[in-house]
Amino acid sequence: MHNNPVRAYRPDIDGLRSVAVISVVLFHAGLGSFSGGFVGVDIFFVISGYLITGHIYGDILKSEFKFTRFYARRARRILPALFFVLVVSFLFGFFLLSPGEFRKFSQSAVAAMFGFSNVYYWLSSNYFSPASDQLPMLMTWSLGVEEQFYMVFPWIILFLNRYFKRAILPAIATLVVLSFIFSVAALKINPAFTFYLLPTRAWELGIGGILAVMETKSLRLDRGGSAVVNAIALIGAALIVVPICVYTESTPFPGASALLPVLGSALLIATPGSIVAFALGSRPFVFVGLVSYSWYLWHWPLLSFASVASVWPLQQSMALLIVAISFVLAVLTYYLVEKPFRRPGVSNGRTLWRYATALAVFALPFALTALLAGIPQRFGPQVVKIEEIAGDREACLVSYGATSPATGGDCQVSGKAEPAIALIGDSHAAALAPGLRAVAQERGYQLYVFTKTSCPPLTDATRYMPNHPRHDAECSTYNVKVMDLLRENDAIKKVILAGYWSAPMREAEAGSRYVRPGANGAEQAENQNGPTLESALASQVAQLRALDKDVVLLQDVPLFNFNPVRAVLQRAIPFRSTFGGWLDGDRDLTPYDAPMKAVANFNDPVRDIVTRVAEKSPPGVVLVDPFNALCPQARCSFSTVDGAPLFIDNQHLSTVGSEVAARAVLPADDEKMRTTSFSDKQSQLTGKTIDTPVR
Repeated sequence: MHNNPVRAYRPDIDGLRSVAVISVVLFHAGLGSFSGGFVGVDIFFVISGYLITGHIYGDILKSEFKFTRFYARRARRILPALFFVLVVSFLFGFFLLSPGEFRKFSQSAVAAMFGFSNVYYWLSSNYFSPASDQLPMLMTWSLGVEEQFYMVFPWIILFLNRYFKRAILPAIATLVVLSFIFSVAALKINPAFTFYLLPTRAWELGIGGILAVMETKSLRLDRGGSAVVNAIALIGAALIVVPICVYTESTPFPGASALLPVLGSALLIATPGSIVAFALGSRPFVFVGLVSYSWYLWHWPLLSFASVASVWPLQQSMALLIVAISFVLAVLTYYLVEKPFRRPGVSNGRTLWRYATALAVFALPFALTALLAGIPQRFGPQVVKIEEIAGDREACLVSYGATSPATGGDCQVSGKAEPAIALIGDSHAAALAPGLRAVAQERGYQLYVFTKTSCPPLTDATRYMPNHPRHDAECSTYNVKVMDLLRENDAIKKVILAGYWSAPMREAEAGSRYVRPGANGAEQAENQNGPTLESALASQVAQLRALDKDVVLLQDVPLFNFNPVRAVLQRAIPFRSTFGGWLDGDRDLTPYDAPMKAVANFNDPVRDIVTRVAEKSPPGVVLVDPFNALCPQARCSFSTVDGAPLFIDNQHLSTVGSEVAARAVLPADDEKMRTTSFSDKQSQLTGKTIDTPVR
């Protein structure tokens, strides 16, 4: 008869759960001392791998393992609280979320119910994906990883126990090592894949599994004296605490960085007799650990709904209040939902049928909402119009991975009809394209659009981004091809250079850099961003002038400290207006514009760099500043008087906003675009303020 030590209740494991959930929750609340609190999820993975493997392997050794019993236990543990949180969130979202937001929320909820929300978020992640705080069900990605593990791992254990019984521990260890190597390698190629999906996370659960198998075989780390056990536990605690306090969102993760919290969790689980385990087993830690699942479920939807409703980033005091409310809801959910439904009242087979039926019933309203485009009838037509404008995307913007310009009819004109203009740059340039296309057509120009996400229009520099490890090389290749196209096309007389020039500076903490093609971006000093941009931009202008192309050098558009689309939606949705207004307070916003203090790049040093390049350029180069058109009278417009958003987020122009800016870039009297000197800074800013105010 095999004893299963993993089945024995361990209060210290509930205490470890409390460390995990507190870390995650306070990280999401924005507490600086918990900047690496996201590793709490990795602690959960180790705990889950340990407990689940212990149950499976212990039952297999006793020839008592049954899939119906295993999955019935999982269903009773996971689904009741999840269903409850989803239903309450659905009702809240019905009054708060716009049609597009409600549709995506419902899609993600269905994915969460069926255990594939991690796959859903991986597939839907792109440059224009909503920020994480705008996704109320994002926290369920980790449940997806665990549920997929539950589906696969019992079969693996059964297989290994049958064919590799004596070598089951080395076999599991081999799988863990392979998953870890895959995680480290994949992080350098596709960070989103590595973060969300099971193959690159399985090693974390597998390390917990190794511990369970070792204990079942009476192979324990706590066989030594108390001093040794305590030392091991203290090392484990340090391996958890240091990442929680030191890691940041710019830390490459998971990969090798996840080793510390994962090994730390394993060491704590392996030392139940230590002083650390005694502390973790105290009543406050255990209580938080008991409600940790419900707290994990509740805290993120509440924070996310608050972020959606508000125009400005949540104040930390407000975030902490919301976290406290979520804890109260978690306690109520634990006692009123979790505990009652965990008791097996009927057979395992009937339990599974009941949960399968409940799954279909609960999923139906979410699926219908997704099919009905988020039920736009809840609000007036203005909300739909706002989302249509904010949802328009430029077809000529190629994304990460692409190394060649888009070739569609709106991107590259067939033949070489004259006169023609080319717009080159990143997503900020692409956002300007619809307006330029309309204005160019009015003025009798052909327009070529060569734009790539996060790729400044420079051949002597490129942008290094740690979260897109191959992007710098792709961007460099792309820009060389664009220059070849410009060189071959004599019909293109004018080239417009536009971009989010300050992006590497603003994202410097995350490791973003301007680098020379082929250079190692990870080794580039932050203070080289400005000089690299200045020399590369000057070189780009010179190259274009050498090809006899006139150059329009564009300053960047306003970059707001808030989300303009949320401001427009807030006043169009009644409940959102009330809730969001309470969250935001008075921030000196009119329905149409914001003060200059709300514009992050108004006094940006990068603007001076672009100006200096223009000043030193030869004749045939003109500097245009969209601020002149978008920010009349010391305030920046983000909406028209009838509520049409001029931006799709805090930095990209909408189709409506692009036409406002485009009329400054291509004024009716084209001769105004030519200049021979830049002696006076004000005379450089030839962007023309439109006669009719945006408001």
